[in-house]
Order: sequence, then C-alpha cells, then structure tokens
Amino acid sequence: MSTARRPVEEIEAEADEIAAWFENLDPSQMQQGPVSEYLLRRAARARAQCEREVESAVRTARADGATWCRIGEILGLSEQEARETYGLVEAR
Repeated sequence: MSTARRPVEEIEAEADEIAAWFENLDPSQMQQGPVSEYLLRRAARARAQCEREVESAVRTARADGATWCRIGEILGLSEQEARETYGLVEAR
C-alpha cells in the first residue's frame, strides 16, 4: 500500500463512482447468503489488505537496510521463513 498522497480530484472521482454504483444498485439482484459467509468474505478481504501492507513495509524495510533476521523477528518468523515468504516481494 502506497503512503503517497492522492490528488483530491482522484478521490472525488472515486467517490462519484461509488455514489453512482449505489444509486444504480438493485437490491433484488444482490446475492443473499448467511451472515457467516459475509463475515468470512469481509475477513478475507481485510487479511489480503493487511498482507499488502506487510509486503509494502517489508520492501521499505529492505530498502532501508533491514536484514531478513530483523524482519523475521518483527513478524514473528525465522530469518529463513521471512526470506522465503517475502523475498520475492523485494523485487517488485
């Protein structure tokens, strides 16, 4: 996840797009399902967002000279697990 500031125009355009989506929403066409499935989908999206934030932080930490050992310590992983899990992230 980037920490760069977004232009106001970009944020406003996105808000307009979301508002239009809600205005055109037809509730009869929405999928209905158990609350537990909704909660699971929401948790999966949150986990994915968190993982993107961790990957971004790993890239930044590596660029700032952090070792895989230190990254592993912070994430509760061994040095090897940190390198295996996030080593490819560094190249992005």
